[in-house]
Amino acid sequence: MIGRFAVGLALIVSAPANAQSDIDPARLAAAQQVVEQVFPTSQRDAMVETIVRPINDNMQKAMGQSAEIKELFAANPEAAPAFERFIKGEMERTIALTKESLPALVEAMARAYARRFSVEQLADIHGFFNTPSGRAYVAQSMTMMSDPDIQSAQRAMMAKSFDGMQARIATFVADLMRTRGGKQ
Repeated sequence: MIGRFAVGLALIVSAPANAQSDIDPARLAAAQQVVEQVFPTSQRDAMVETIVRPINDNMQKAMGQSAEIKELFAANPEAAPAFERFIKGEMERTIALTKESLPALVEAMARAYARRFSVEQLADIHGFFNTPSGRAYVAQSMTMMSDPDIQSAQRAMMAKSFDGMQARIATFVADLMRTRGGKQ
């Protein structure tokens, strides 16, 4: 699922900002059919849950592997539960915001697909998603982020990203304070 979501987001990000009115209506209609196959309206809320929760769990586990975070939690036993509450709240906020934003995102994805694929290509894509393999891909791709190998690789990457985080934040805050003339 995250692969499709990431592809869709990449297509949107790479689209020219001023290209809103240059879409052929036939291409847009074909693209909307494809996006509906990939993100069925009836399954969108469940898809959001399937995407966000495993990523959040992995992020929390990765942070727990960070030496700096372990040190912080060891020095302040109250920090771990406070952190868990914060992460849980942020996850619920992210899920709600994503669900709220999904109609606009889905329409943006359809427009992005319409810009990049011809009506014939969109028909081929639509056709593939109607095959047994295409339907299996759509159904299984929603759960890919919960695959143990993907979670392990993701957790390792996230854990590395947290190394030195406190020092980078301190440097950022110091730099920011300099831009304000040392005023807090």
